[in-house]
Amino acid sequence: MNPFLIKTYHSPQYFCDRDEETEKIMSALDNGRDIMLYSLRRMGKTGLIQHLSYHYKEKKDVEFIYFDIYHSVQLSDFVNLFGTAVIKALDKTATKIFKRINSFVKSVMPSVQVNPITMETEINFQIQNEEDAKVSLAQIFDLIVISKKKIIIAIDEFQQILEYPEKNVEALLRTYIQKINNISVIYSGSSKHLLTAMFATKSRPFYQSAQPLELGPVEEKRYVDFIHKNFVSNGKTIEKEDIISFVHILRRHTYYIQYLCNKLYASGRRKINPELINYTIFDILKEHEGYYFRFRDLMTEQQFQLLKAIAKEDKIEKPTASVFLKKHKLPAASTISSAIMSLIKKEFIYKDRNEYFVYDVFFSLWLKSVY
Repeated sequence: MNPFLIKTYHSPQYFCDRDEETEKIMSALDNGRDIMLYSLRRMGKTGLIQHLSYHYKEKKDVEFIYFDIYHSVQLSDFVNLFGTAVIKALDKTATKIFKRINSFVKSVMPSVQVNPITMETEINFQIQNEEDAKVSLAQIFDLIVISKKKIIIAIDEFQQILEYPEKNVEALLRTYIQKINNISVIYSGSSKHLLTAMFATKSRPFYQSAQPLELGPVEEKRYVDFIHKNFVSNGKTIEKEDIISFVHILRRHTYYIQYLCNKLYASGRRKINPELINYTIFDILKEHEGYYFRFRDLMTEQQFQLLKAIAKEDKIEKPTASVFLKKHKLPAASTISSAIMSLIKKEFIYKDRNEYFVYDVFFSLWLKSVY
């Protein structure tokens, strides 16, 4: 098995560090405090949530429920995802699930079937309108109330509810959640400014209702040791200095480091040297080149010129400063200010501690190498 996982969580053996974050979150949840967890995309946020789920499996009186609402576009989608996650967690077999639905979910006629490929039970609530969605939501929360277990609910990409066309979804969810004693919630997301606004604005329903926790990069030494151990224990050699080098290049960003290490491990080479590392990075950039040309087509000329300039600098603190504009032959500061806002909205760049970066690390390296 390739020890550098990209898509799924397996066990603590293949999970690097996050001991401090795990302890903080479990302490909060066990003591009745909800968590607002945010990080950049692909920084390991979902992996951390799955790591928490792994630990809570050892506690028989706790049920950990996770669902991701990133692709949901309206309240009915949320209800489908939430209801499916809750019912499947409380009842493990298709027969029990069907009985549970018939007993408690009266407002709709959901279908239950077993996927012939994955053998997973699938539930689809036939919600026709907003009122159906609200009634079904109330009944799903009723299922949680009658459970004898403590329920931990992890909602990934929670800021997505702000995109729903229905009004007052924040208030609706907050009303149910604050009345239930046996649940703790992890509100997880990748949009710091949206989540912060939801939980730090006095007029919003979730104001100061959760303990904030920002997930940054894994501590460098621990990540380097983790990578080195997993190569060496599988019969491969690599110098720690070489690991440090590519960890810096990839900004300690979990996904991109895991992806590179996965490819290096899969190469079959016993000795991982700088030449192989550089070749593998180049190969990754070539593989993704079609995406990057597509990204370019989604931007105006001014936006793309700005993106290239930020990539060449690795990061920039003052993108409207005259020195930066002249160096990269960029248009007026007012035009660049508008381009910055657009690129942030499209998630091509992000701002962290007063510095701007290209969001996709591999894309940033490609821009530097091609232009």
